[in-house]
Amino acid sequence: MNTNQNLLNWLLDSDPSIRWQVMKDLLYEPPAIYEKERSLLAQNGWCAQLLGFQDEDGLWNKSLYNGKWLSTTYSLYLLKLLGLSPQNQQALKGCKQLIAQGNYQDREIRFSRSQNSQDLGVSAIVLSLCCYFGYEADIIPNLALFLADHQTDGGNWLPYASPSAEDYTFETTLLVLEALMQFQNHSPAEENHRLTEAVQKGQDFLLRNNLGLRENKPIKNQWSTFSFPSYWFYDILTAVDYFCTFRTNKNKRIQMAVDLILHKATDNGRWLLGSHHPGKTYFEMEKPGSVSRWNTLRTLRIMSWWDGSKTRR
Repeated sequence: MNTNQNLLNWLLDSDPSIRWQVMKDLLYEPPAIYEKERSLLAQNGWCAQLLGFQDEDGLWNKSLYNGKWLSTTYSLYLLKLLGLSPQNQQALKGCKQLIAQGNYQDREIRFSRSQNSQDLGVSAIVLSLCCYFGYEADIIPNLALFLADHQTDGGNWLPYASPSAEDYTFETTLLVLEALMQFQNHSPAEENHRLTEAVQKGQDFLLRNNLGLRENKPIKNQWSTFSFPSYWFYDILTAVDYFCTFRTNKNKRIQMAVDLILHKATDNGRWLLGSHHPGKTYFEMEKPGSVSRWNTLRTLRIMSWWDGSKTRR
């Protein structure tokens, strides 16, 4: 797939959080170029806005997790997606709060007041955030091993011990795989066979199930509606984007998902934004149903990886 100049100009005419990723992933600019653009995130645009809502104690909305998209967990999650640079002091302050108040027995994260409620997805999100931003704590490697130890024999993960957990196995599995990828990027010297095996088994679970497609249709209808941010939710675009980011081998079992994504392009080669996930946000980046720079960027990044094409400038 070749990307024309008009489309590139449209993507570049946006927030610095999009521009720096276009420079890196579509234009293949050298690090000196895209990192200069990335350095603007803390001072301009959506990242700067979100950082401005942080309280002095490092929390957002006085909440670790509740209040969902306004909370500290999901504010840091969005900052990660936007590409805020690791070691940002405000982000590290938020990570410190998540660990200090969520640490349960030095092995997992529990945010309920009594800490009697387990959710592997929550532990995975916090592990991913801390590793991405470079927060150091003794619990970090324990979190990674804890998640690996709770993998099922089938390679997937369930969020908790309840009959309803099966309904969220794709969501939890993708969250854990992304977290383990961040951990391995953060701690490459700590090569661990147990974690490598868990990642391979988890990826095989998704691939074995065609990333959630049966007879070319998603198991859940909403998986073909591409929201951004996806938060803890699962969809086909977010799943393929994980494999793209992981730079795994281009397994033929991903082809069905790629075809579904390409089929959803508009006539002018752009992708629409799906409906927002319910919950309050600090601001709206794009309107549901409109052409989406985020989804267009993510899809073009996937296609650059999938078919090996280079952007035409």
